[in-house]
Amino acid sequence: MSAPMALEALRRSLSALESRPLTLLAAVSGGCDSMALLQGLARLRQELPITLHACHVQHGLRGESSLLDEQLVRAQCARLGVPLYVHEAQLGGDPTLPGMETRARELRRRFFTADMEAIHADALLLAHHRDDQTETLLMHLLRGAGAAGLAAMQERAPFGCGLLLRPFLALPKQALQEALAQWGAPYREDATNHEALTLRNALRLQVLPLLEQLSPGCTGRMAQTAALLRRDEEALAAQARALYCENRLCLPGLHAIDTGALQAADAAVQVRALRLWYAHGLERMGVTPDERQLSALDSEALLTLLPPERTGAQLNLPCGLTALRGQRLLHLTRQGGEALCPAAEDLPSGESPLPVGGVVSLSGLAADAEALPLPGWIGKDGTPLLMAACARTVPTQAPPSACTVHIPLALAEGCVLRTPRPGDRIHPLGAPGDKPLRRWLTDRKVDQPLRPLLPVLAAGGSILWIPGLCTAQALAFAPDTPCLTLTVNLPLPYLPTTHKGDESHG
Repeated sequence: MSAPMALEALRRSLSALESRPLTLLAAVSGGCDSMALLQGLARLRQELPITLHACHVQHGLRGESSLLDEQLVRAQCARLGVPLYVHEAQLGGDPTLPGMETRARELRRRFFTADMEAIHADALLLAHHRDDQTETLLMHLLRGAGAAGLAAMQERAPFGCGLLLRPFLALPKQALQEALAQWGAPYREDATNHEALTLRNALRLQVLPLLEQLSPGCTGRMAQTAALLRRDEEALAAQARALYCENRLCLPGLHAIDTGALQAADAAVQVRALRLWYAHGLERMGVTPDERQLSALDSEALLTLLPPERTGAQLNLPCGLTALRGQRLLHLTRQGGEALCPAAEDLPSGESPLPVGGVVSLSGLAADAEALPLPGWIGKDGTPLLMAACARTVPTQAPPSACTVHIPLALAEGCVLRTPRPGDRIHPLGAPGDKPLRRWLTDRKVDQPLRPLLPVLAAGGSILWIPGLCTAQALAFAPDTPCLTLTVNLPLPYLPTTHKGDESHG
């Protein structure tokens, strides 16, 4: 029954793919499990619209034995009419050296990704089986992994231009060996699999046999535990993704997350949302998150930055990054304080003059007020994230807060909306004199990463208005004066709290 079981596992896995016909890439090493994958997929072409390709990675770690593996894979692919891509990893050296398994895995993934893109594959299929899953669970347990690690390998996950599928995760290796015997197909056994040279091999050869003696059937039950943990992890991860997506601030020059909603979440969701935030930051830097993921200690340290009393605290993280707790936001920057984003995401330059012309409304804001994008808060695709309503009015009372400003038309012609520049100065309403904008922002404890992004209304180097934060003395309210009125709606992402004084316009 093993051959029908293997075919049914393949059918069930492929049912996750919606497109038809299917273009599939199978990773084939020449061992028992991957040869069963190749044979099973080749047979399914008789009943499913499948275009099958195979890839083989020659690591260069086992000399003549590796060449024999390649010869077998080439011969079987030729016999089955399956196009084969062979890659030379050229790792060399001792396969038991620390980190060699990781290097080999990363190289394989690069080759797999390139092959998938070349053939526009819907999925890459790997032949990991239940015994592999149990070994992975134990390895992750020994390193102190959380639920995501103890859930071990996923049956399906996004990869390259499609999906990564592991159709045999519920089958023991013995079932694949029996399927190959029933199909009369050859395979090669890696001699190093019988030597306890690596942790995985030691678990397979020494630990798992002893555990099976103490508790027969435990290998299958541990794989079942991984499946149950995977279900729990997916539920928590979904909550974390929603929390992160709803509270992130990711635009050129800024990578941050609002701490308010995070503090209200359960710690299990908090830590997953923060790990997503860090991983997305790595992606924006051009670093693959899997290469340098947060450790458990780093993750727990990030949680300590969430309480409001930690405002101003910093935490150094892998890849030369720093987490900075602002008044409201948690920022991710480079350790030198530079913006996280690569050069391609530099802040948009330029300035926007105010639309001075038009009809003046005598009764407050006009119904057809114009919407002005606020500089600094423009998404990577050019979409404005913050807008100000603009209308020509004759106001009868002072604005209630710095979210609204009245600019006399005679002054508005020389004003522009832009982001701060070196040398800018500001004279806040009611203050005895002006001061450098940089110093004023420091005094007000505005988060350092936010300062280059603040939208400002300027006349030359004089700042007249920072929406929601401050109005300058030059715009003190003058009744019955034709004005250009700008209004922004709360909440403003960069506005941590309400500050009495700057927002007073009496």
